[in-house]
Amino acid sequence: MCLTLPLVIHHLELVKTHHDSFIIKRIIFSLVAGAVMVQAADPDPLQDFCVADLSPSAPRVNGFPCKDRANVMSKDFLFTGFRTPGNVSVTGTNAYPTFGAVLEYPALNTLGISHVRLDFGIGGVVPPHTHPFASETLFVVQGSIYTGFISFDGVLYAETLQKGDIYIFPKGTLHFQINVGTGPAISFNSLNSQSPGFLVAANQLLLSNIPAAVLESSLGISNATDLNLLEASVPPFWG
Repeated sequence: MCLTLPLVIHHLELVKTHHDSFIIKRIIFSLVAGAVMVQAADPDPLQDFCVADLSPSAPRVNGFPCKDRANVMSKDFLFTGFRTPGNVSVTGTNAYPTFGAVLEYPALNTLGISHVRLDFGIGGVVPPHTHPFASETLFVVQGSIYTGFISFDGVLYAETLQKGDIYIFPKGTLHFQINVGTGPAISFNSLNSQSPGFLVAANQLLLSNIPAAVLESSLGISNATDLNLLEASVPPFWG
C-alpha cells in the first residue's frame, strides 16, 4: 500500500472535528512516516528471472542487463562451483572462499541472493571482514567453527558451531571465522544480495594508501618500520 500526504489528509477529514488536534497531528506523522518506510524498501523484480548478460559489450546499469530470453537455457540456473573444495594453501590463512555471486552465477541477477562455500584447513581463518550490502547466514557442513560479529556498539557476539548449526551476521557488521576442530571444516553461507561486497578489515586499513601518520597515530605505532612490518604481514589473497 502506498500512502501519500494528500491521501492521508483526505482520510483525516473524515475524522470527527471534536478530536484533539494534537492527536490528529500525531496520526498524520505516523501514517506519512510509515508510507516513507514502505517506499524505501528495495523493489521486487519486474519479471520471474533476468539471467545476467556479462559480455563486455553489454551496457552497465545498477546490476546487469538481462540475457536475451530466447538464449536462456535450464543450465543457466545451475551452479556447480561448490562441487570442488577450495585450495586452502593459497590464501595465507589456511581457508578459502568459493563465491557464488552474480559474477559466478549470472542467474542470481535481480534475485537478491548469493552464496559462498568456505573451506578450512586445521586452524584456518577467514579474516575479519564486512559485507556492506548484505546480511549473511553461515551453515556448518563439517567440523567445528568459532565465529562471530561485532555489533555497531562494539560488542562481540560469538559462538563455537558444530555440524548442522547456523549463525547469522547482520548487514555491515565485522565478522570472522576460525576452524577450532581437529580436522577440516566446511560451511555454506547465504547472503541477501546478488553482490554483497567483501571488505577485509586489515586490507582496508593497511593496504589502501591511508597516510602513514594517520595509521601510526591510530594504531599507536611509533615508527615507520613497525607499520611496514604490519603492512607486509597482510595476506594478499584476501584483498
